[in-house]
Amino acid sequence: MRSDNPTGGTAFAAFEVFCVPGLLEANPLLVISMGDRVVPPAVFHRMLRRHCAGEREADMTFLTAEYEPPKNRGKGRVVRDEQRRVHRIVEERDIVASGNDLLMELTEGNCPLYLIRAVALHEHLKDLTNDNAQSQYYITDIIESIVRDGGIIRTVTTTADEPEYDLLCSDVTRPMDLAFLEGHLSSSRGLLSDDELDVEQAAIAICENRPPGQIAAIARQLEELVAGVGDERLDFAPDQPVAIGISGGRLRIAFMHPDMGRFFGPAWQMPIGAADENGDEQIVILAQTTADKHIHLYPMNPEYCEATNSLPADNDVMYPGEEIADLYAYEQFGTRMSESLLQSLGYFSDEELALRRRNGDPLPPASAWAASNMRRPFALVGNAIASMRTLRSGNLGAKVQQNLGREHFRGLRIVSTGNIPQGGFSSSSAVTVAAKNAINALYQFGIPADLLVHLACPAEYGTGVRAGSLDQATEQKGRASVGTLISSNPKDNYRILGTYPVPGERFRIIFPYSVERDVATPAWSWGMYGEDPEAEALTAGEMRKMTGKAAELAAILTRLPLDTDFFRPIEDDLIADGALDHESRAWICSVLKQIPLRAGVDELQKRVESNRSWYVDQLQSTERLDPDAANEKADAIFASLFSGWREPRDGVPLRAMVAYLFAEVVRNFHLIHHPESWIESVTLSQRGDRCAVPAPARRDAARPGLGARHCQARTVERVARTLRRPAVRLRCPPRRRIAG
Repeated sequence: MRSDNPTGGTAFAAFEVFCVPGLLEANPLLVISMGDRVVPPAVFHRMLRRHCAGEREADMTFLTAEYEPPKNRGKGRVVRDEQRRVHRIVEERDIVASGNDLLMELTEGNCPLYLIRAVALHEHLKDLTNDNAQSQYYITDIIESIVRDGGIIRTVTTTADEPEYDLLCSDVTRPMDLAFLEGHLSSSRGLLSDDELDVEQAAIAICENRPPGQIAAIARQLEELVAGVGDERLDFAPDQPVAIGISGGRLRIAFMHPDMGRFFGPAWQMPIGAADENGDEQIVILAQTTADKHIHLYPMNPEYCEATNSLPADNDVMYPGEEIADLYAYEQFGTRMSESLLQSLGYFSDEELALRRRNGDPLPPASAWAASNMRRPFALVGNAIASMRTLRSGNLGAKVQQNLGREHFRGLRIVSTGNIPQGGFSSSSAVTVAAKNAINALYQFGIPADLLVHLACPAEYGTGVRAGSLDQATEQKGRASVGTLISSNPKDNYRILGTYPVPGERFRIIFPYSVERDVATPAWSWGMYGEDPEAEALTAGEMRKMTGKAAELAAILTRLPLDTDFFRPIEDDLIADGALDHESRAWICSVLKQIPLRAGVDELQKRVESNRSWYVDQLQSTERLDPDAANEKADAIFASLFSGWREPRDGVPLRAMVAYLFAEVVRNFHLIHHPESWIESVTLSQRGDRCAVPAPARRDAARPGLGARHCQARTVERVARTLRRPAVRLRCPPRRRIAG
């Protein structure tokens, strides 16, 4: 505010603040600063910490400076006793009037910045006088008043060797000081210290392309992580760098499974996360290096906690050799690693389950099977790290090996929060993305987003899903509320094919989490999938493996050149208007006719093997491999195509699988261009996806049972609990790096 009495002094000006209604009743902590000073944010934080230290906060805290003579001239001198306790501040004009040369030589002076409660300020201002050399009311006189009443005075002192000294001791009324301040403030650093720059850059990166509700939720989750680190004594070193990794999963607006290898269709997706401060629909990770050669993983969500929270980091199973050079080789390596990690955590392998069956021993519940838990956090994080270790060439590869390689990796500590991985729009891929981003930031690798997406694909293979990296590409490159059509083709670097308005008026997100659904697959699939890997029907995991390889098998059987994929010939046609012309339709029909309608595994293997010479020639011409390397790679790829699944009941419906992929992309491109068809198309699709129609008698017979009602009640309670989650105020953690 502007005073009508400019000669009243600093105390008089401060007293005028009490014209603000309710100030005394609220009694806030006030910050009083002079208008000719530039104060960096770090100084305010330092002052506040000092003011609130101890058993109770101070009555007043003020800033002093150890001025380099003659900069102490004109400053009020700080007078202390032998125990360094502050007694008062004496203004220089009064020192001159008193003739006290000792006070004149004091170098510690007032650097006008004060913290004091409103009530205390009012109490000590009202009794001040202007009996001094300038006949003014000095705000510095309240220090002596507080000391006289037995109050607590604290100080923060800046010295010439501290970075903020020049800023705090410069006066905008002096030309030389003004030139210094203008130059400093116009720099990229401005008023920020190194620590503050870290925080600023982290905040900017977190906020970019995220809606306010999700940002508020991330802020709350960061606070929960910091509190959890302290409460659980998780040994995070406060003076060491900490990296943040964040990913909120994705919502697939359209296209379900077109991203299979060698089909490489797109998906229309957008990144998604919590809608408001209370939401947990994203994973947030803090990561820090350790020196104990262990990987520590602490999920704050008890649903993802294991019997132990650390595993040895020097386990050979986590280090891919140089022979693990492509997706096919990594799939077997990553799957074995996931199973080994889960066994270390107490889960039962398929071999152990088979032995129990042969011996007639009781089986543990499916929740304790390794095969049902391939997307538990340890398996996801383990694959995130191991897939990054496949980077070996160039400067980037050398940097990765120097930090993550077998001879150099010293350990990692990770704490996470969020209700992922549960499938659905809170996809387990979010854990992989968040972990990779955190590790990339922690070690300052500088791995670009497109390369991280390439690395995420083998990481997915290692958890039992043979699909592309569309989810990771969306989470790394998409924007909230924007429907982005992204290619799943690694040769395209997962490029964006286009963006389209999200038809939000035609759907609402009521997607259930899918992990529980996957575990219960045998119960709801009418026998299509089995629970027992030795039963006639394929298990849900085996079915995923088989269907994920359908396009790769079809590409070999139809001799589709390795430099193209099934979606590419029809891409331009569909993007143009969402419909296929006659030539595209004819080409699809010719492809499908070459694929067996239904075939056993032995027959498929023979037909694939009959194309081996052609495939080796393709590897030599497209990948520039010598004959020996091409033969070796062909052997590995052919073996991988049939690993992880058995003969399904009634054979492999390969033509139907590939036809589904074509139909899926055509149908959904039609929806992009014709949103008015959305509801009708989705309804027809859901009818077509059913593998059985329950008979009314069976449905009625099940009605009296309590299980169905209990299931519904649990669902409602879960929704209610989600809606009632309390909000927590933001308090950001100190010093961290943000993932790219």
